[in-house]
Amino acid sequence: MSSPFIKSTDQLPLVTDVGRKFLGLEDTKSPELAHQVQTVFRFLNGKLGFPDTVPGRENQEVFNLFLCMVYPEILIDLADLLYVQHERPAVFLNFDHIHINLRKDRTALSQPLEQVDEKFSILFCELVSLIKKDPILYNDPEWVTLLSESYSFYLHQTENFPWDNPMELVPHDLKAPLMDVATGLAGFRLIHDWPKEFPRLILADNMPFIIKGLTHFVKLSGKKNIEVLNVDFPGGPIGKHYGCILANKFLHHLQRTERQQFLRWATEALEPGGFLMILDTDLEYQILKRAGDLEYRNKLTHGYFETLVEIEEKFCETLIQDVRKIGFDVSHFDFHEYEDETDAYSQFPGENLSIKFVGLEIVASRPSSPA
Repeated sequence: MSSPFIKSTDQLPLVTDVGRKFLGLEDTKSPELAHQVQTVFRFLNGKLGFPDTVPGRENQEVFNLFLCMVYPEILIDLADLLYVQHERPAVFLNFDHIHINLRKDRTALSQPLEQVDEKFSILFCELVSLIKKDPILYNDPEWVTLLSESYSFYLHQTENFPWDNPMELVPHDLKAPLMDVATGLAGFRLIHDWPKEFPRLILADNMPFIIKGLTHFVKLSGKKNIEVLNVDFPGGPIGKHYGCILANKFLHHLQRTERQQFLRWATEALEPGGFLMILDTDLEYQILKRAGDLEYRNKLTHGYFETLVEIEEKFCETLIQDVRKIGFDVSHFDFHEYEDETDAYSQFPGENLSIKFVGLEIVASRPSSPA
């Protein structure tokens, strides 16, 4: 199936006068985000369009009705699906918002709501799919900046952090800088909660969307003891030392030889007596294994399966073995098997999937002489 959009502006424009009304953005509590919505679609209007055909004209009309009724947080949905679906797998259009906005202009609706909702969903998903498959647009610095700063504005205004609180892992008596490895979306929560009197916090990642978003969020926070680094692990920055290194749900992304490389780097990067704190699971391995059943796989949130990484079957066992072999002094090791029925990874809200996995916690101190 070909995309309803075309990577050209020579035929039908992406945005028409109907879409430019942006009625759904009126009376918003977030004028910055509403402004970003208009800027984002002006940007796309210079890149994409519709073919000058009967289906093209129909899709243009539906898409612009969608834009007219869209809510400010649409940029968060867009960013989640494009860049961080691995962390936020279940993203759906907020039809409650859209329906409220549609009622503002009853003349705009000539079809049953269910049909309109379906068309909106299809076009939005096709737009995301096209951008994902276009490396030039996906990686365009201006585009990434627009979405990352929108994410930052949203979280700064709402404080709506839907992730586990990483501050629960941070030692209360921290005296030296702390690095959060491959921090991802959790970095926003850390920035928000990090006390101004604490030692320096270093957030490390290698995704431009995350780097730009966190850097913007640090500026909004006004905090001076936070630094964002672009680091491509398993090797890390040399010459800097930390009192604590957090590796939260990251090491399963590395092959075993890469994890061993990371652990050797950590022994050199930690100050004497510094701690490496690991929280991880084999969840992705278990979902990949279950997804061998096509019926199970088809129920996963669209696009989520493609974000999963393969890890060895005994990841949890080999990880603690390697931590000890490198020479770390393990002061805490705990693991549990979890079994859950949840729709968090399901394309169909309310339809639960069976999830079984192992989670582990490791706290280890730097060896007296690095390996």
